[in-house]
Amino acid sequence: MANSIVLEKLSSRNLLLLFVGNLVVLIILCVAGGKGPRPTNAMHRNTKNCNDKYLQFQNSTKPIDDKSCPERILSLEEDNPRLIGNNLVFYVVLPSDLYSHYTMSRWFQWMITVLQITPLQNPKIKLTNESPTLTFKGAIFGRHHEDDHWRPVHAQDSGIVHSRRLECGVDKEYDIIHCSDVALFELGSVFYTQYLINLQLPQRDGLNSDLPRIKSIEITEIHQNGGFTKVWVAQKSVMCPLLLLATLLFRRQVRIHTIHSPLLITKVITGIGMTNVIFNLPMEYLSLFADVPGLRVWYDVSTGLFYAATAVLWLLFVGEHRMDLDQRNKFSNYWKEITAISVCASVMFLFDVIERGLQIADPFHSIWSTVMGENTARTLLIVSAGCAGFYLLVLIYLMIRAVISMSRKRASLVNVGRVRQMYYEGLITRFKVMVYGTAACGILTVVMFIMINLNEMYYKWGRTEKTIEISSGFLVGIAGLWNLYVLNILLLYAPTSSASQATDEYETVEMSEVNPGGPDALTTLTKPSAD
Repeated sequence: MANSIVLEKLSSRNLLLLFVGNLVVLIILCVAGGKGPRPTNAMHRNTKNCNDKYLQFQNSTKPIDDKSCPERILSLEEDNPRLIGNNLVFYVVLPSDLYSHYTMSRWFQWMITVLQITPLQNPKIKLTNESPTLTFKGAIFGRHHEDDHWRPVHAQDSGIVHSRRLECGVDKEYDIIHCSDVALFELGSVFYTQYLINLQLPQRDGLNSDLPRIKSIEITEIHQNGGFTKVWVAQKSVMCPLLLLATLLFRRQVRIHTIHSPLLITKVITGIGMTNVIFNLPMEYLSLFADVPGLRVWYDVSTGLFYAATAVLWLLFVGEHRMDLDQRNKFSNYWKEITAISVCASVMFLFDVIERGLQIADPFHSIWSTVMGENTARTLLIVSAGCAGFYLLVLIYLMIRAVISMSRKRASLVNVGRVRQMYYEGLITRFKVMVYGTAACGILTVVMFIMINLNEMYYKWGRTEKTIEISSGFLVGIAGLWNLYVLNILLLYAPTSSASQATDEYETVEMSEVNPGGPDALTTLTKPSAD
């Protein structure tokens, strides 16, 4: 006989109050996130051109900026006999010295840059290749605002070049050549207040020979807003200790009220509580004191662990609540589905290591930059999508079987004793609350996702002068939604009475009650429920 849980002892009034309380907290989180700044911000800067006639760029620790450039090239539209292709270095400072009031902040957490080439428009110049390969060498330097000395963040290696595949075309109406934007680099930490980027496009061994002639290069820098980071970290700082306390209390209740080994679902609930605690650890504080480029990998891994634990919980919860199951409380009953979850999580972890893991050592690295890398990435994503699809189909199948078996069991409850009837009613109540809560989380997630796509920038609350940033509210609200989801599971499914007490009570009442359905009906009803 299973333990009694908190959920079974709550009245309808208390459940309603709990629902209203969760809804109020969720609204507060959404408004707090929505009233703050949008999650990301961007700045656009055109690079400057330098004739590196002394080959300073070959020295990996020597940056090129306005002070160190031997000769500035104001325009690339005309041929310059003094400019040799390998000597041309593009550089840009983010943010520019012209914006002294604006600096990068460690609250920005990460930085992504996108490169856009503007081809020279000349009727005599024809596009020879619509998918040219851009090959470049890059270096990144950083400094604090009060410091004049640039420190290398990623120094260029003379033997390493990076490549990106461009998609170029000709606007037939205006006869203008245009090329697609490409990702340049990604930093997992914004430690300095200013960054210097140096780029060189080698012209040897046929490299960059099929590129259209370049007129200018623009760098778009994208970072997480510091204000949004503060709201995000504040939520983590509150939820992490709450979830840790709830998990410890859940484990305490299990130890007190469970005589034999804990049930399988109990173990999984403990696991999802711990993974959510790990997910909510405010590791962002570390970046305020040190350069920690691996934080994005940490975030991806902790998120993946939580998703995997949630998937296992849903699977076991639905499966263990099937009334027609002969054997329960065994992981071996779900080895196929758990294998699919493990493969999906492992593939996504491998993809993250190949992409963002390697970017810790080389920010210019991209798995999508080569044909082989792109094929590998697509294969990993297809495998993970296939495993996720298999899991979803199995979950739907188990849910349908559980609902059908519960309907049949409820119809036969009139023929059994009171304690046995209460036991099955408790199982059905547990299942319904979990299903309804999960469905509510999924529906709200989809609704918020649709809202952010319908109005990407702002959502109007009836008056044009008052706006709310839906994308910020979406991210903070969804994180809060799943935190509340796990917190409620830990609180509502904690055991409150020991298995021996429940069994003794059941045996006492069952022996004294008359079974209207006869011994065969009772045997048929109790056989599938043996734990």
